[in-house]
Amino acid sequence: MKKSIFIIFILATSLGVAQEDRFYIRTVSESIEIPVTTVDSVVTYTGSDTSLKKLFSEHRVKVFRKGFKYAERDKLKRSYFVIAESRQFQKALLQQKKDVFEFAESIDAKSLKIFEPNDYGLTSTTAKTTASESFFLDYYDFLGVPQAWYYTTGSRDIIVGVSDAKVDPQDIEFKGKTKILRSSRDVKGHGMSVAATIAAQGNNGYGIPGICYDCSIYTTTYGDFRQFAQLLEMSRAGAKVINCSWGSPQYYDTAQEVINEIRDLGTVIVSVPHNRKFSQTEGEKIYYPGGYEHVISVGAIQHRYEDPKESLAIEEKTGNYYAENVKNTVARTGRFKGNDPEDEFILFASSTSNMDRTVDIMAPGNFVFRYGRLGKLEEGESLYNQFSATSPAAPLVTGSIGLMFSLNPCLSVDEVNSIIKLSATNIDYISGNLPFKGNYGAGALHTGRAVKMVHDMLETNEYTMIENQDFTRWNFSLDAAKKIKIRNQRFTDSSRVHFTAKREILIEKETVFLPSEKGSIFLEVNPKAEYSCKD
Repeated sequence: MKKSIFIIFILATSLGVAQEDRFYIRTVSESIEIPVTTVDSVVTYTGSDTSLKKLFSEHRVKVFRKGFKYAERDKLKRSYFVIAESRQFQKALLQQKKDVFEFAESIDAKSLKIFEPNDYGLTSTTAKTTASESFFLDYYDFLGVPQAWYYTTGSRDIIVGVSDAKVDPQDIEFKGKTKILRSSRDVKGHGMSVAATIAAQGNNGYGIPGICYDCSIYTTTYGDFRQFAQLLEMSRAGAKVINCSWGSPQYYDTAQEVINEIRDLGTVIVSVPHNRKFSQTEGEKIYYPGGYEHVISVGAIQHRYEDPKESLAIEEKTGNYYAENVKNTVARTGRFKGNDPEDEFILFASSTSNMDRTVDIMAPGNFVFRYGRLGKLEEGESLYNQFSATSPAAPLVTGSIGLMFSLNPCLSVDEVNSIIKLSATNIDYISGNLPFKGNYGAGALHTGRAVKMVHDMLETNEYTMIENQDFTRWNFSLDAAKKIKIRNQRFTDSSRVHFTAKREILIEKETVFLPSEKGSIFLEVNPKAEYSCKD
């Protein structure tokens, strides 16, 4: 017995020594730079500090780079991200180089469940970027896309549809995985940009990775608002999700019936409420196909700054303070009550894209990379859209759904819609959003949580977590999760819930089920529940 215990102890110790240490470490001053080179995943210090040179040579260091390249906050500017072979390197830096480093903290194992391809861009923390030119994809960080990629980067068996302007199937990002069903004309790279966000090939050392970068692509034209013949054709050809970053204010009953047919075929349609300012529409102008039933309508949200003061600026004509791109707000810019940056932040309705009661989810619509303009910029143009728009927001959702189908191609359209909402970030807590409440759907898309939810639904030892939302409407269905846990969650008023689990449904504290006569709650444990794919 003693020998067995001793062997287990040795094995545990060996495992502990072999485990990589990933951590952030902060210098004592912003003026301190740590120059390094990396060859074959080995980092070498190239500066003049002999003791630092010795420490780097004594410990195998795989990554040592600025952790937050475009940060405005002082502490983040001084922070480096490090991957070392053992915890001893972090310990040695803090003990022996107190004149250089003041603080370090390891990243817990749970947060390391990410993957970043070699073309991830300027905010990458773990990938070895090989692209000749890198781009700023901080909106992927906001969405938790690297967490989603931990589970899947897509599947060639999953077809994502792009109903838009021209997409070049011979472009390096689309070659070998793209099929044109109907030709479309070029509109300043709009189709290329949308398709790239959804499924540009990742990990190829070029451009950007699309969200579902290992998925296949079908392309077709856009419009045909009365009957959507191109969408029906694409659905019948096998597309699991189709992006429509376009719309019209005209409703057609026949078009709704076509959408119903597409839904019955198992294809999700993703569209937009369009770009007119909320100050003009006041939520009363509905655009289609986004406004049709069984279509996921995507509005635009901001994603960059944690606090308005981080983007504080002064308007030249008035001298008033304003801020822009504040995380989880629904307008691009806003002002401060009493022109006091310490007071309430009030959003400008004139700096929004359209929102309305049919919107299901919000996704970043500002400063999103436009692949279709790469190498084609005209004077005054930017590679990143400067104003809030819904066209770049929708493909973020479409790509996320492609990842979801890659894990479980048997998800129903209604279940996909439910998961997108259930995993969303609640944005009701932001006071500036309250004048728009009821028009921005379930909140902000979170790709990472949505994909993890799909993964956990199939895992015997994982709970499918439903938490931290307050829903008063919509239908929610989960058809065959293994185990479900509900906590700090509210389903009230006209919410209709139908959750089926094979083994267990656990209801924890701060959970409220209080439907009105228009709502309902049905929770079922059924060991025989299974997914059944459509042929």
